[in-house]
Amino acid sequence: MTPEQFDALLAVLSQQTLALERLTDAVERLAPTTTAAPNYTRSLESFKVFDWESIGVTIERSDPYGPAIVSWRGQQFVRRSPSNKFGEAIWYSRSIGKDENGENRYERLITFKPLSKTEVEPVPEKVRRIVA
Repeated sequence: MTPEQFDALLAVLSQQTLALERLTDAVERLAPTTTAAPNYTRSLESFKVFDWESIGVTIERSDPYGPAIVSWRGQQFVRRSPSNKFGEAIWYSRSIGKDENGENRYERLITFKPLSKTEVEPVPEKVRRIVA
């Protein structure tokens, strides 16, 4: 390859790299509107000390009980807590429109609730052989 051919190839690669960077930027800008909230679950005990930055959340407004409104990927989620028979929980949700019956639909960002103390089951022998 001649130096001129090499320079021409380098110029083409540079243009392609720039085009890929532009595409990446465009996809990242679109992602907030097309990504569903993750619906994380954490223990209710961790609510007061939870590290919101660890999941990419910004606290927009707080009150004496903690974060009241948070933002995740450009969307705002409001704190909710039931006062009914379903038990203790705090979650952050937002309306995403109406369903076919005209009822509001919601998505959850995170739920804080009592977590059961589940026993861990042993890994079967055939699986241990594969991962060992």
